[in-house]
Amino acid sequence: MPPLDYSHMLYGPLRMALYSLVPELTILSAPKLPGNRMGVYDDVRKTILIDRRLTYTQKRCALVHELVHWSHGDNRCGLNERRTRLETARLLVDEEAYKKAEAMYDTDIWQIAGDLNITIQVIRDWQEWRRAR
Repeated sequence: MPPLDYSHMLYGPLRMALYSLVPELTILSAPKLPGNRMGVYDDVRKTILIDRRLTYTQKRCALVHELVHWSHGDNRCGLNERRTRLETARLLVDEEAYKKAEAMYDTDIWQIAGDLNITIQVIRDWQEWRRAR
């Protein structure tokens, strides 16, 4: 993975940083991806597609998720999804910021996710990772 502070970077600056750090990787927006997919990674073309209808928070989470697939050279859709989701959560969640948000909002994961600029799914994945470690 490129050496970036994923937990604090917004979608636009993250995408711009990746252009210079990983020039062999192409990141594109797609008008609409099939099904409920937010993003896809094509290992043959070394391309990440992000659904342009998403919010910037969703785009950020999808981009990091697909970047994890890229870093592992995953070449099939659905390959190693659990590993990818847990690794994505670890990259996107700053533990200290999470603790502060959790103290402020108790167990309201919607508020926590909003405060941390991540999706509910990333919160759930991070909580799963935290319980398992």
